[in-house]
Amino acid sequence: MANTFKNAGVAVGTTVTTLYTCPASTDGIIHALYISNIDGTNSADVDVEVSVDGGSTFYYVGKTLPVPADSTLILDKPINLEQNDVVRLTASATGDLQAFASVLQITA
Repeated sequence: MANTFKNAGVAVGTTVTTLYTCPASTDGIIHALYISNIDGTNSADVDVEVSVDGGSTFYYVGKTLPVPADSTLILDKPINLEQNDVVRLTASATGDLQAFASVLQITA
């Protein structure tokens, strides 16, 4: 088994935005997910969803989570992913939120 660390980052939009897709023949572990509000004035909300079957069925890890202006929300519990699983986010405001995750990829 090979272990590789990868970084994933994205500006989160008001439509569903994919942060990370686990490659084929690979398992992944997101150790922490950082969602930063880069707007100095306005708070924004974020939805975080993860698929459980390779990108078809999604469940919320967090729904309408508030991210105050100039602050960062940290989801610090591991999110385990199987091949083709997807982590995606949706923001309540355009241009306010950025997301970053450090991912451990495990391949056979």
